Amino acid sequence: MNESGRLFALQQTMMPVALAWGLVDAQTLDLRFSNPALQRHLQLSGLPCLFKLQAFTQARQAIAQCIETGQEVSTALPGTTGCWHFSPVRGDAGIDAVQCYVLPSVPLNQPELAPGLGHANHFEAFLDHLPYQVWIATPHGELTWLNRALHAYAYGQVQHLNLNDGIWIDIVHPDDLAAVNTGFSRALITGKSTGYRLRIKQHDGDYHWFFASLSPVKNDAGQTLYWVGANLSIDGLRQSENRLRDQVTTLNHQLMLKQRALEQSETYLAQAQKMSMVNQLSAGVVHDIKNQLFITGLHAGLLEKHLADPEQREHVDVILDTIQKAGSLASNLTGFSSRKSMQLAAVDPRALLHDLEPLLRNAVGQDAGLQLHIAASVWPISVDKLYFENSLINLCINARDATEAHGQITLTMENVLLKRPSHVGEHVIVSVTDNGMGMNEEVLARVFDMFFTTKPEGKGAGLGLPMVKNFMDHVHGLIEVESTPGMGTTVSLYFPRAQSPLASPDPHERSAEGKQPAILLIEPDLDTRNAMAQRLYEQSYAVVTAYQPEVALRYISNGMKVDLIIASDQVPGLMSVAQMQEKLRLEGRCIPIIFTTSAAPTERPEASDCVALPKPLDMDQLARTVQELLDANRADPAESPLDQSPA
Repeated sequence: MNESGRLFALQQTMMPVALAWGLVDAQTLDLRFSNPALQRHLQLSGLPCLFKLQAFTQARQAIAQCIETGQEVSTALPGTTGCWHFSPVRGDAGIDAVQCYVLPSVPLNQPELAPGLGHANHFEAFLDHLPYQVWIATPHGELTWLNRALHAYAYGQVQHLNLNDGIWIDIVHPDDLAAVNTGFSRALITGKSTGYRLRIKQHDGDYHWFFASLSPVKNDAGQTLYWVGANLSIDGLRQSENRLRDQVTTLNHQLMLKQRALEQSETYLAQAQKMSMVNQLSAGVVHDIKNQLFITGLHAGLLEKHLADPEQREHVDVILDTIQKAGSLASNLTGFSSRKSMQLAAVDPRALLHDLEPLLRNAVGQDAGLQLHIAASVWPISVDKLYFENSLINLCINARDATEAHGQITLTMENVLLKRPSHVGEHVIVSVTDNGMGMNEEVLARVFDMFFTTKPEGKGAGLGLPMVKNFMDHVHGLIEVESTPGMGTTVSLYFPRAQSPLASPDPHERSAEGKQPAILLIEPDLDTRNAMAQRLYEQSYAVVTAYQPEVALRYISNGMKVDLIIASDQVPGLMSVAQMQEKLRLEGRCIPIIFTTSAAPTERPEASDCVALPKPLDMDQLARTVQELLDANRADPAESPLDQSPA
C-alpha cells in the first residue's frame, strides 16, 4: 500500500474513536485531518477544525523534535485545553506524517491503580478512549483497572469497582474459569504474552465469546511492571466454527458407518478364512479322533471281558483319560470354527499356547517338526483369544507350506523391551520361524496385501497375513516379517504388556471425564506459587491459582471443578483457609487440602483429608502427598465427590 493509501486507512480507523485525534502534514505543519472528537475539542477552544499549528511555537518545537527523534513528544498549547501529544507515522521511506491526540490535563475519574504499576496517567486515559475492552493487572496477576468499554459492556455504565476481591470472576462463564486461570498462571510463570478464549457476561445477562490477549510491560531491567490485556469479540468466528464442527461431525458419522461396513466385511472374510482352515485341518484331526476312539473301544472291550479283574480300575482310568483328550480336541475345533467379535482381555499367553499346542501340531502335520521355546516367565497381554489362536495357526500353516511339510518350524515366546519409532516399552514377542524357501524383496513388500498369494490355485486365498496384521493393529501391537530366499522366514508379533487389573492407578491417569486432576494453589508469594505450579505442571496436573481464600471460594462457587487445594497458612484477606474449608463443607464440597506452613502447626480442622507440610517445601514430598490424597479421594468418592456441585 502506498503512502496515501496507508494514511487514508489510518484516518478511517480513527474516525469513530472517542479520542480526540488528528493528522498533521510533516512539511507544512497544517492539521490536514481531524476526527469528530478533535473537531468538538477545537470548537470548545474556539479554534477552526483545520488550523495552522505552526502558529504555536510550542507546536513547531514539539513536531520538529518528534520528526528528529522519531519519538512521541507532548506539550500544551496556549489558548487550548488538554495536553497535545505528537507521534510519528512511519512509512517505507521514513516519516510520512505526524499524528496527534489530545488528552485532558487532569487524570480521569478512575479507580486508583495499585502501587508499583508505574504507567503514566495519559496512557490509562488513552486506553479509556479506545472502543475495545482493555484491562490492567499487577505483576502478581491481580486486576486493578478496567477501561470504559469493558465497564459499559459488563455493567452498563462506568462505576467504581473493588477489584481486589476478584469481583471480575462473576462475569466469566463458569465453564471457562479454569482455562482463564490456567492461561493467566502460565503467563505469570513464563513472563511471556499469551491468549485464550472465554465467554464474558454482558450487563443484560447474555454471554458472548471473546479472545483475550495478555502481554507484560517491562522496564529496562526486564522486570514486569504490569500486565495489559485486551478482549476481542469472536462471536462470529465461534458461529462459523460451530457450523464447521457440525459438518465435521456429520462427515465423521458417515465415515464411521463406512468403517463399520468395512469391519463387517472383514469379519465375513475372517469367518470364510477360518472355515477354509478347518477344511485343511479336518483330515488330521479326524485321524487323531479315530485313534482315540479305537483305544477307547479296545479298553471298553477289555473291561467287558475282565470286569472282575483287579486291573479294571486302570482300564477305567485310561478310558476316562482318552475321552478327555478327544473332548479337548473337539472343543478346540469348535471354538476355532465359531464366529465371534473381537473382545480384548488380559490373558496369560503361556496358558493360551499350552492349550493351543495340540491344534498347532496337527496344523503343521507329522512330517514337519514343531518346536516350542517358551520363556519361564511371560508378561500378560491383552488380546482376543480366538483371534490370537487364529493368528498363530495361520502363521504355522504358512510355515508348513513354505517348507513343503518337511521342514523345521520354531515358535518362540518371551519378554522384550521394544525400541521402535512407533512402539516403545515392555512387549511380549511371539515369533514363528521356518527353514523354508523364503521370499524375495518384491514378494516381501506385498505380504500384507489382501488376496496376494504365491501359493498354487486352490491352496491359498491371500488373506492370512492381512488378517493377522489387522488383529495386531486392533491390539496396538506390531508385526514384522524377515525373510531370506533359500534360508527361511520369521514372522514376529509384538504384543504390548497388559496392565494388571490389580495395579494401583497411574499417577497421571486422567479422570473419568478425560480431564486432568485440577489443583488449586492459594499462595501469596509469587515465586513460591510459580515453583509449585511448575512442578505440578510437570506431573501432568491442571493447575489454577488464587491469591486469597475469598477469590478461591468465588472460583469454586462459580462452578470451577477442583480436586485438591494447596494453601499457605499465611494469606491476605478477611477469610482464613480454615474458614474457607468450613464454608465448602457446609455447601457439600469435601475437597482435600494441603497446608504449607512456615511455623509450628496451628489449629487445623480434624479430618483425614488435611495434611500440613513445612516450609521450605520439599517438591518431591509435595508431589507424593498430592498423589496420595488424590488416590484416597478416588478410592472413597462418597466422601470426596468428583462432582462438587451441591445437591
